Amino acid sequence: MRVGVPKAYFYYAYKPFVESFCQGLGIQVEFSGDTDQEILERGNRVCVDEACLPVKVMCGHVKKLADSCDAVALPRIMRTEFGESICPKVAGAADLAAASEMDKKLIFTEPLYLDDRKKLEKALWKQCKKLGIRRLDFKVNFLNALLSQEMAERGLDEEGYRYKVFLAGHCYNIYDPFVNMDLIEKLHRMDIGVVTEERVTRQEKDSGLAYADLMKKPYWSFFVNNFGSMRALRKKGIDGVLYLSSFSCGTDSFTVEMLKKNLNGMPFFVLKLDEQRGEAGFDTRLEAFAELLKGRSRQ
Repeated sequence: MRVGVPKAYFYYAYKPFVESFCQGLGIQVEFSGDTDQEILERGNRVCVDEACLPVKVMCGHVKKLADSCDAVALPRIMRTEFGESICPKVAGAADLAAASEMDKKLIFTEPLYLDDRKKLEKALWKQCKKLGIRRLDFKVNFLNALLSQEMAERGLDEEGYRYKVFLAGHCYNIYDPFVNMDLIEKLHRMDIGVVTEERVTRQEKDSGLAYADLMKKPYWSFFVNNFGSMRALRKKGIDGVLYLSSFSCGTDSFTVEMLKKNLNGMPFFVLKLDEQRGEAGFDTRLEAFAELLKGRSRQ
C-alpha cells in the first residue's frame, strides 16, 4: 500500500513527528512535495470560491496524492498540545476534502487531541491496526515520533541582519514559500531577519498573556502563539511585526486588532495572501515596510 501525506496545514508545525511516524510504519509513504501552481489549480477546481488560500492548497495536495496513492493521511486535529482549539477549517480538513469526492481514500481521520497522549495514541493505533501494523511496532514508532517532535529545533531566529522582525501568522503561510511568494528571502535582501513564535517558550507566551488584562483565557491556539509571542518579543528589542494573514481568515480578524492595540508604536504590517500570484504590489508593500523600519531607526 502506498500512503500519501500532504505537505499542508499543520504538517509544518508537526513535521518531525509526522515524518518519523510515517517512515517507521513499514509501508510505502509518499509526500506530496512543495506547493506549486499546479497544486493550487487542483485545489481551486475542487473548492468553493469562498474557501481561504490554505484550504485550497490543502485540497490541491490531497487531490494530487489521491491520483497516485492508495490512501491519503489527513489528520483531524481538534486540540493542540496545550489544549487550545484551532481553526474549524483545519479541524474539519477531512470533511472539506470529502466534499470534493476524495473521501474514499482518506485515512487517519479520527479526532486527535494532542493534549491527551492516551487519546492520541488510541486514535492513531485504530488506523494503524487496519493497515496491518503490529502493536509493538506501532508503540515503538509512536514513542520515537514523540521524541523526534520534542527534540527538534523548530522555527527561525535569524541573526546577522540590520533589522529583526517578528514574523507572525499561521505556520502553513510562514513556511510555504510558494504561498508567501518567497517572503523570507525577500526580507533577507532588504537586510531584515525574522524570528517566529516557535522560538518563544510557552512560559513566555503565558506571561505575555497574563499581563494583557484579557477577560478570559484565549480560546484559539493561533491567538496565543502570535499575541503572547509578540508581547514577549517586544521586551527583547525586535524592530517590528509582520503578520501574514489569509484573505477572509476568521481567527485573524481579532488577532490582528489585538496586536495593533498592544504594539506601543512599534511598526506593524499585515500582508494578505490569496490565490492571486502578482508580486508587484506584494513587493511594493514590503519595500514600504522596510522604509518604515529605516525611518524608525533614524529617529
